Amino acid sequence: MSRIKFTAVIGCCAALFILSFQASASNDILKKLYLKEKKLKQNSEGISLSGEFGMLAASGNTNTTTFKAALTSEHEMRRWSNNYHSEIVYKQNKTDTDTIVTAQRFLVSAQLDYKLPSKNNRLFVYAEYDTDRFNGFRYQSAIAAGWSAHAWKNKDSQFRYSVGPGYAYSEREVVGEEAPNSYDVLSEMIVRASLDYRLSLSDSARFRQFVSTEAGQETNRSRSETTLTASIIQSLAMKLSFVVIYNDGTLQRNEDLSTETSVSLVYQFF
Repeated sequence: MSRIKFTAVIGCCAALFILSFQASASNDILKKLYLKEKKLKQNSEGISLSGEFGMLAASGNTNTTTFKAALTSEHEMRRWSNNYHSEIVYKQNKTDTDTIVTAQRFLVSAQLDYKLPSKNNRLFVYAEYDTDRFNGFRYQSAIAAGWSAHAWKNKDSQFRYSVGPGYAYSEREVVGEEAPNSYDVLSEMIVRASLDYRLSLSDSARFRQFVSTEAGQETNRSRSETTLTASIIQSLAMKLSFVVIYNDGTLQRNEDLSTETSVSLVYQFF
């Protein structure tokens, strides 16, 4: 009788062990599937925000202050892929009697891409506002819509482009002493196109080449930005930028072509 009881106890323990093992295995499988799904969702959806800051202050023989700051955010959703950018550039030179501002520019832009059912094809809407104290315009703004697509996208590189019609609205400074501090209103249809190439050189270094152009009858604006970013520690990185801005609608006393070279720190908030 005791042997029967002992065998029954052993059988019950074995059954409980098997059921516990099966439940644990099932939980592990479900956990792996959940983490895998969560990881895939994080890769396909999410928002990022990074801030850029650079400053140079010199005193002595030359009293100069140069300041650059920028915020960039990318928002990936199931149906939308959005990009937001804003930047400020400021430079001044001090003399014994006066302070001369030699650069003062503010730019804000946003592009919203709606993902179509066909892979990597999208419709986009773009808007920007740009004010530069020394390019002959009080401000320049534009809005455009059209076609956007990824030519390719993998873990090492990606290339995307967009093209479409739009509308530009700006105020250009009037030439002549008879009307100081007055502006002409310019409004016209434009065609906007952009190219964006990104390459991961290593786990800590990234390269990006961005080119955009807005072509109209009165003005033609183009911007090229070449950047190299290298991680320093965790969310902090160093960024080397070379920006070329072409604007042939400026006044004769203003240069059509301007360049900016900067070294700044970038912090990835999330």
